[in-house]
Amino acid sequence: MENRLSSQELAEWMAYWSIEPFGAARDDYRAGLLAATVANCAGSKKALQPTDFIHIYSQTKQMSYIDRRQQQASQMAMFKNLSEQTNGKT
Repeated sequence: MENRLSSQELAEWMAYWSIEPFGAARDDYRAGLLAATVANCAGSKKALQPTDFIHIYSQTKQMSYIDRRQQQASQMAMFKNLSEQTNGKT
């Protein structure tokens, strides 16, 4: 199979997507729609929408070099402690 698309094939895929969207965002919406339907049928106190069940991903805040090093040291100490407990040294 070729690793490229002709401009005609790309246009066809774009037309198809405009009629029947696909991809991760659309999958999340469909899962939210199903969850809202089940919750509403189960007697939810308020009418829930699909967006009530869709987690909006956010970019994590950039950590400074010092914070990152402190976090790494803390994690390494935790893993060392767990390793010592597992190997019976504690």
